[in-house]
Amino acid sequence: MIIVGGPASAYLAEKISEASGLKLIRVEHKLFPDGENYIRFPEKVSGEDLLVVQGFHPPQDRHIFQAFLMADAALDLGARSVHLLSPYLAYARQDKRFLEGEAMSLSTLLKLLKASGYERVYTVNVHSPWAVESSPVPVKDILAEEALADYIMAMRLNDAVVVSVGKKGKCMAERVAGFLRTDYLVAQSTRDKFTGEVSVVLEDSVRGRSVLVVDDIISTGGTMAKLVEVLRNMGARRIIAACIHGLMIGDAAERILRAGAETIIASDTVPSSYSRYSVARILAREVLSRA
Repeated sequence: MIIVGGPASAYLAEKISEASGLKLIRVEHKLFPDGENYIRFPEKVSGEDLLVVQGFHPPQDRHIFQAFLMADAALDLGARSVHLLSPYLAYARQDKRFLEGEAMSLSTLLKLLKASGYERVYTVNVHSPWAVESSPVPVKDILAEEALADYIMAMRLNDAVVVSVGKKGKCMAERVAGFLRTDYLVAQSTRDKFTGEVSVVLEDSVRGRSVLVVDDIISTGGTMAKLVEVLRNMGARRIIAACIHGLMIGDAAERILRAGAETIIASDTVPSSYSRYSVARILAREVLSRA
């Protein structure tokens, strides 16, 4: 298998190649003046199995179309198979119709990935794991809580209680707490379908404790900021905000820090100034197990 570094995730493809020992090809890419994409494979790929590493973080539509171009070009050039590793899978939050008449964007994306020629998709902590079970293209969801916990242990924050929100957050908090050998708490949240306003309630006490708040995604920071504020008002001693995918849209980071978080920690699935730990090792391990 050969690793192909797409324009969105060339930095991560290089790390995965180093960790796995697999050859790396960096595609050539440029944007034409009108915004259209140019993609070129600088080396022969005929007869090869390719793993395209291309995240779908913003600008997601551009990155998604680049993935289509790479798959189609590789197969047209004679590649034996093409697989996709998209560390952040966009549109996964629109996995069902919340309001009548809505497009189910995740379903559409998965259909298009299959149509473009991908045989399998790998991703990291997909937002709606239940929604990819019936995907037309097989999806492997790789969990990154181990990498987050390793980073936290290096911070010597082992005694912190882990807190997250909702049923899905409970699973993540439980996994992180398991690696850290500590306990976890689960808050409940509600979001207005029309305004998007979030409210958060935590019934357990955190007074005087260090708290590690975890979520799979920080996008606008609304839910995280609300939870951090609740924890601060409850008397938490330290609050660390952590996630897998740090999209950090607009003033998300500022909102969370103003609410009372000491710092923000994210992985390198999405490149940002808050990318403190890497998922390359666990991704390389998964790739090698299937190579």
